Amino acid sequence: MTRYLLILLILMAPLAAKAQTPDVNLALGDSLRMAGDLPDAAQALHQAYEATPANERSGDDGVGYQLASTLALIGNQNDRAFMILGQVLPTLESMKVLYDPDMYFLTEDERWESIEAAMLDKLAGQVTGSFDRELAAELLNMRRNEWVGRYHIMLLFRQTGGQSPALTMLSHAMGQRHKQNEADLIAILDRQGWPHMSAVGEEAAYAATNVLTHMGLEARQTYLPMLAAACEAGEADWGEYAPSFDRTELELGRPQVYGTQMEMDEELGEYVPRPMVDPDRVDERRAAIGMEPIAAQLERFNVAMKRDFGGGR
Repeated sequence: MTRYLLILLILMAPLAAKAQTPDVNLALGDSLRMAGDLPDAAQALHQAYEATPANERSGDDGVGYQLASTLALIGNQNDRAFMILGQVLPTLESMKVLYDPDMYFLTEDERWESIEAAMLDKLAGQVTGSFDRELAAELLNMRRNEWVGRYHIMLLFRQTGGQSPALTMLSHAMGQRHKQNEADLIAILDRQGWPHMSAVGEEAAYAATNVLTHMGLEARQTYLPMLAAACEAGEADWGEYAPSFDRTELELGRPQVYGTQMEMDEELGEYVPRPMVDPDRVDERRAAIGMEPIAAQLERFNVAMKRDFGGGR
């Protein structure tokens, strides 16, 4: 019996070793995070982090960032989260950490100021014009606040299929933040016009177009021409103008132009574009403003919705 047990252990040894590889722990961490088991997800990601060479675990999408954001979501692991962020911060190229809603709990910690300052210093060297540091910070905070609670909303949706009082409460809170962001953006637009990418960077400027899309119809109609003018001047992206324009057209009872607005087709079990003008030529219109073909958008959107919300969503 002992001999057979020894043989079994020898045969299983490669499997046990494989289970400790970074890729396996990364996948496990992602799976546990999606399931809502954040402490065990952080443990798996920590093991992946320790097993990954330093030059491979950093960057915006590296295991270090994934570990820090998971620790941040837990809410009581700030010390560990800031420690990991401190290690990967020099390797971050985008401003993602400043607008990532998963980092929300860290922003209430006084140590967040040094994270924000370091990233804004980096952004100052990336913009092509005169850097508006205060406006960039305000817009990046606005972008984060627009989606705070998204992880928890998606988790509850996957777990309950949308039937949860807690989900209703979180959705209401997100709606209130949308309203506050709308008021804050209107104050900015009335004070100094549309935020220029050359002054705040593309990621901060995106916050303005994102909030505009979620504005009420009347406000959106008021400020959409301002965004169009910024696009004409090369200070905003026509591809980010399209969602606000399409939503406005639909709310006015007209078909959309660029196919950015989706709805669930229950028979197909996937999202499809809402009514469009001349659907056969939508890719021509999209290409004219630098957008990808609509088929690519649909594929990515449906994959993301299925992952985030489960089932046919």
